[in-house]
Amino acid sequence: MEHEVPVLLRTSFLTLLLVVQPGAVWAQSPTTQGSTPGPARPQSTAPGTPAGAPAPPVPAPPTQPAPQADVTRVLRLEEAIQVAVANQPSLVQSQAAAAASDAQTIVARSPLLPQASAVASFQRLHKRVPTSTTGTGSQVVCLSSTCNNWNIGVNGSQTLWDPVDFASWEASKHTAEASNATARTTLKNVVLSVRTTFFAARATRDLVRVAQETLDNQLAHLRQVEGFVRVGTQPEIALALARLNVANARVSLITAQNNDRIAKAQLNQAMGSTEGTDYQVSDDELPTLDVETQPLPGLFDIALSSRPELASLEYSRQAQGKVLDSTRWQWSPSLAFGGGYSKTGLSLDALYDTWNFGFTLTWNFLQGGFTTGQIRVAEQNLKVATAAVGVEQLQVRFEVEQAQATLLANKESLTAAQDAVVNAKEQLRLAEGRYQTGVGTIIELSDAQLQATQASAQLVQAQYNVSTARAQLLAALGRGE
Repeated sequence: MEHEVPVLLRTSFLTLLLVVQPGAVWAQSPTTQGSTPGPARPQSTAPGTPAGAPAPPVPAPPTQPAPQADVTRVLRLEEAIQVAVANQPSLVQSQAAAAASDAQTIVARSPLLPQASAVASFQRLHKRVPTSTTGTGSQVVCLSSTCNNWNIGVNGSQTLWDPVDFASWEASKHTAEASNATARTTLKNVVLSVRTTFFAARATRDLVRVAQETLDNQLAHLRQVEGFVRVGTQPEIALALARLNVANARVSLITAQNNDRIAKAQLNQAMGSTEGTDYQVSDDELPTLDVETQPLPGLFDIALSSRPELASLEYSRQAQGKVLDSTRWQWSPSLAFGGGYSKTGLSLDALYDTWNFGFTLTWNFLQGGFTTGQIRVAEQNLKVATAAVGVEQLQVRFEVEQAQATLLANKESLTAAQDAVVNAKEQLRLAEGRYQTGVGTIIELSDAQLQATQASAQLVQAQYNVSTARAQLLAALGRGE
């Protein structure tokens, strides 16, 4: 997901530039490039047009071009995150795994707690040779070849000393903490994915607007050229070029609209939503972070103490340490106390009492090297877990430094892109004036429009880059805001 969205946006950006290359279009109509409609912009007079000749018509620009006519609602960034938290299956999966690990600690603790069971049994006994068994006190007396035996009682036990079970319980608790940290990692990744795809959908929406305005501008140019050709002030090739520009602008708009729909489908996937794409994303933006220009050592400290990936690996390392302790304690004996009470007899109305209690000492002092081998395995697993923490710490440091450097560079690129748009608009305004007064050429105007279109699309890309870089920095620092 994190790789698909930038590819889609980059495809939209390149498609817009390549499609408009032949005619060098611009994303604004001629009357919206910082000028005032009216006599100050003599767009109704073609170069060399005789007095009284009809002026080529110039349509009014659309007041608010809509990328899609069926948009019914606006999706905000915070709403998208809330939908993802409620519906994303990967979150449900990680949370269920964490809950299962929590439940496993109960299983691991159970051998350390008192155990009790109830027993009830009935037997019908038959002997081949009739005999009589007599006894004194509470012994059973069976005077026939067939008799009954009833037994009802309870048994209980309590572990008094078993360090193996205790260490295993401690290991299970650390494993549960690791699973909960993994669930927080999944949440962080889901939020990052939603933010990235949201900003991608916003960028493709803006590219649709650019393409729509480009088409409107090309249609206006086409009507101008038709008027110029009709009165003989422009050659037929100018009309062919204008029609080519209109066709290319239509292709660009269709491609941009398709990319916008795909971007919203990817946003739905990130949110875990099965709804349609009949919505439009808002202009929501992440606020400027207070750590964007903070020195790297401070950022490293924040990330190393906050990243859930590191917490998960650290808990796993601690769990592996307890596994090693549990394995070593297998050399130790275990001690348990147990007892029972029951009523036994030939019939339910003639039961007698029996009881017992005692201690059990178990010591597996010779197992053919089994415990020794397990200890060696546990020691190496602990080394693996410890090394994994170190690897992740290096990765976190890299991600923090990369995210900050990318954000700072993208902010500078955004400023440059904004300047480029201002200058491109001015260049286009001057080129339009020269073309309308007969001083400039259609090639000069086309080049100016190409630069303006490219600047407009690059501004959209720069805004997307800043937004996603800020989201990446938040994720790298482990901050959930």
